[in-house]
Amino acid sequence: MPRKARTGLTRLTRYLEGRGVVVTLLLLAAIGEAAAQTGGWLLVRDAINNGIAKGDETFLAEIVVIYLVVQAIGWVLMAVLIRGLAGIGQGIVLSLRRDLFDHLTSLSLRYFSEQRAGWIIARLTSDVDALSDVLSQGLPTLVTNAVLLPAAVITLFVNDWRLGLVSLVVLPPALVLTRWFQVRSATAQLEVRNRIAAVTAQVAESLSGMAIVQAFNRERAFQREFDELNDANRAANTYAQRIFSVFFPSIEFLGIVSSAGVILVGAHLISSGSLEIGTLLAAIYLVQLVFQPLQELSDVYGMLQSAAAAMVKITSVLDAEPEIRDAPGARKLGRIKGALELDHLRFAYGAEEVLHGIDLDVSPGGCIAMVGISGGGKSTLAKLVARFYDPDEGAVRVDGNDLREVQLRSYRRQLGVVLQDPFLFSGTIADNIRFARPDASDEQVRETAAAIGVERVAARLKDGLDHEVREGGAGLSAGERQLISIARALLADPRILILDEATSNIDRPTEILIERALDRLLRGRTSLIIAHRLATVRRADEILVVERGRIVQRGTERELLAIDGPFRQLARDLEGAVGSTSGSGARLSPSRSRAKSASFVASHEEPES
Repeated sequence: MPRKARTGLTRLTRYLEGRGVVVTLLLLAAIGEAAAQTGGWLLVRDAINNGIAKGDETFLAEIVVIYLVVQAIGWVLMAVLIRGLAGIGQGIVLSLRRDLFDHLTSLSLRYFSEQRAGWIIARLTSDVDALSDVLSQGLPTLVTNAVLLPAAVITLFVNDWRLGLVSLVVLPPALVLTRWFQVRSATAQLEVRNRIAAVTAQVAESLSGMAIVQAFNRERAFQREFDELNDANRAANTYAQRIFSVFFPSIEFLGIVSSAGVILVGAHLISSGSLEIGTLLAAIYLVQLVFQPLQELSDVYGMLQSAAAAMVKITSVLDAEPEIRDAPGARKLGRIKGALELDHLRFAYGAEEVLHGIDLDVSPGGCIAMVGISGGGKSTLAKLVARFYDPDEGAVRVDGNDLREVQLRSYRRQLGVVLQDPFLFSGTIADNIRFARPDASDEQVRETAAAIGVERVAARLKDGLDHEVREGGAGLSAGERQLISIARALLADPRILILDEATSNIDRPTEILIERALDRLLRGRTSLIIAHRLATVRRADEILVVERGRIVQRGTERELLAIDGPFRQLARDLEGAVGSTSGSGARLSPSRSRAKSASFVASHEEPES
């Protein structure tokens, strides 16, 4: 029977690999520190019984010196233990956060389309922070008290077995109470993590769409939604704290009951002459050492339950399998020529098939334009070429290589993608151009910027190419952001280029600049263009009209306009007549252009050595 995958905190043990010696030494330090604490009370017992009671000052002095040495050793061991455990804990957090982010970058686009951004952010922030708290603060407490508790119980029986038995009378109710706390707090902490994630998701979505929220006067509605989520978060936390408020005082009360029992029985034994006063005093303090770890472990247990709930959420991300991955034995793809073949492609989102047997051949350096109304399958075709998805039937081949049989990184670094709404990262303009090729020199960046026309953007800015761009490119126009994204693609020098409505929703003067930049970018590269503007599709070697997942018409612009078919109708939709579409800025179907949410250059992988 296969082993069940670990989903809780035990999954973190994999990060202890290579730290075995350090963990062993720290465990020995914990044992030594516990021995110093509990053994110290046996020394106190002997000092009272055999030193003070008998008036033996020499023996008393020797015991005091030994006691001080033992406590000093315990202090040193505790300092080493806390520092060492904190270092291991933060090392685990660092490795976990790195693995989590690395795994997220490997997941397919479908995963991010199905999850809210705030939910994912909560996994990387609040959930990892919950683990960080327990590993940096709770781990030393957990280890020291987990070792101290059995040491105190053993020492209590060594001191006097009768008093030891008395102190354990409260053990059954303590176990029942602990089990109740485990069950209730686990459920409560998981609900707390869910509520925190919901609040984070709502805040992230509100901030991203703040312009729309304000434009449609929806501030009050979003505030009400936030208040509801925040109130649910408060209720979940309050319920969790209510459980703690019952458990912690109850454990403390049981400790008081145990101490009272030891005092009563001890007093009776002393009066009968079968127990010495030093032994009773040592037993009282050893009972406190038994219940002190129980109380502190209870505090830590609340942190552990919160961390365990957070780890369940983190595990749900780590266990998500990327749909697109290298097949076993996948070949590394060398520099490609760019021959592209779509062989009877079929693809469905769920049960609905959107591509129905697409066939296409593009020679190296060729340029194909795809037009048609929204929802016809054009962008899906582009995503299959970029291998964001794999076809359900058929194959996408580059230079005769099925993309499913080659290493994804070796292909993607030779692929460029420019979308309608380009995304710029925080940093300088030069940093954004260099994004796809981090090792590019400043001179190469300047030459690329000049070739594309980005220097016109930089000229109006105080710092030129060193101008700091805010996240998303705020402060720059759509055309300026698009020029920068095209420069980014040109610097990457991709062999295959995908332009997905790269000139939509741009004014005519800016369009002229972008058209010139595209002429430079497309030169010598296999290109797949999705466009609505005639000025963009005219540069293609062949135009494909895609409707309902099929290529219904293909040919040059002149050939397609000469035929009374879908392409001519698309052109008529603009001005009402074919002849009126001759202007270079004409668009095929402006009312149906689709807004993109992001733009990036897919060839951002560094070359493999």
